[in-house]
Amino acid sequence: MDKKETRSSEARDYLKTIIKPSDTIAIIITHTAQSGMSRRMKVYTKDFRNITGWIAELCDLSMNENGLRIIGCGMDMTFWLANDITKCLYGNKKPKGLKGNGGGCLNWVAIY
Repeated sequence: MDKKETRSSEARDYLKTIIKPSDTIAIIITHTAQSGMSRRMKVYTKDFRNITGWIAELCDLSMNENGLRIIGCGMDMTFWLANDITKCLYGNKKPKGLKGNGGGCLNWVAIY
């Protein structure tokens, strides 16, 4: 296992201890590029714990002081992030209790 995989695995283990499948995460959009092609987002747990750095490690996303860099447009990018977090946490073996997108991913609240 290389260094990147080790950090991702450590982030997964930690995040599974603080995020339960039935929890809701808050995704805050802190900045939108003028072109509309990317956004910066921060992620918080239900008890207002900032987990943005852990999510960056888990999902291999770039980050700066404004949050994670999410590239794309034409869809709800907060949904994309919630779905990607779920995929990185659980892979194809999604647990019961997921409430987002009809039970397909973690539940999330977008804050603009």
